[in-house]
Amino acid sequence: MIANTNPPIAAERQKIILNILKQEGVVRTAELCDMLNVSVVTIRSDLRDLAKTGACEVVWGGAVSKTPPTEAEAKLDQRSKINPESKRRIGAKAAELIEVGQTIILDAGSTTVEIVNHLPRDLDYLRVVTPALNVAVATTHYPYIELVMPGGVLRNLTRSLVGPQTLRSLEMFNADWFFLASGGFDIEHGVTTGNIMEVEVKRTMVQQAARVVLVADGTKFGRVLSLSVTPLAAIDILITDDQMSDEDVQAVKAVGVTVIRAD
Repeated sequence: MIANTNPPIAAERQKIILNILKQEGVVRTAELCDMLNVSVVTIRSDLRDLAKTGACEVVWGGAVSKTPPTEAEAKLDQRSKINPESKRRIGAKAAELIEVGQTIILDAGSTTVEIVNHLPRDLDYLRVVTPALNVAVATTHYPYIELVMPGGVLRNLTRSLVGPQTLRSLEMFNADWFFLASGGFDIEHGVTTGNIMEVEVKRTMVQQAARVVLVADGTKFGRVLSLSVTPLAAIDILITDDQMSDEDVQAVKAVGVTVIRAD
């Protein structure tokens, strides 16, 4: 975990900062202070050192990279336009698992919001915990939903909260289900993501749920991003679509995962 009571040394901090710059193109001083548990003075010193190497340019409130991001993620509104029908079917199938009175955790993403969009209208009560703004907004159409959002720092790219406060808030819940989104997954590396600030949030949500459901269309299988969230064997159910081959489905089942194809 990045955030802890023993702050990383300068070389470790700067390595983390470089990783974020490569992925995001920008870092913010306040977010780094919160994440790395160090002072503003320390972060500013780190950024100046990195600027001297040519890695970034220090600006008001943070720094910007001098090179394009190496593993750029599509913005949320862009991702929502990719395979929209598959995402709707996957979301509808996932919603069928949810029962009245349960506590569910929903990850940030363009597929997880479809779970909310397909919830039945006649439940008496459901608690939804999510760090994602788009998911939170979708729940407002359901008067029976008790929405809980953790604190934290907003990551604009995914419109999701991250940071130590987010982790502490999530740790209080014992959820029936966690619906996990991913940029890629495979047998060897498990579920992966590309952002260092979100990986611990995802790991914490996995830990706090009795059952974990990965919601991902078939194009995500075989794609490996730079950070591992959880082994595939830790997933209870994969809900996917017909873009995943029968051979790949059998390989996933072989590690103990139940696979449901959305019609």
